Amino acid sequence: MSHVHPIRASARLAFLLGLLSACAAPTRYQNTAHPAYGDAEYKTDLAQCRQQNSKTTTTQGYDIQTVVTVDEPKAAACMTGRGWQPVSK
Repeated sequence: MSHVHPIRASARLAFLLGLLSACAAPTRYQNTAHPAYGDAEYKTDLAQCRQQNSKTTTTQGYDIQTVVTVDEPKAAACMTGRGWQPVSK
């Protein structure tokens, strides 16, 4: 008689869900203000919005560490302000 341990079954399920979510298509965006804009313009705008809403922190100690944090809600608001909206599939 085969008996599967509950922890192993949970681990297998988590692994399978991880694989499935990795295969999910990323969200696509369209610029409502400029319908001719494509992926290159989206990436440029995203980089600019993230840069405008980022903060760089440097700490010194044994070694110098630099950490960049992006305020994602503000970056998303910037993208919306530039006309980018998610496209429904």
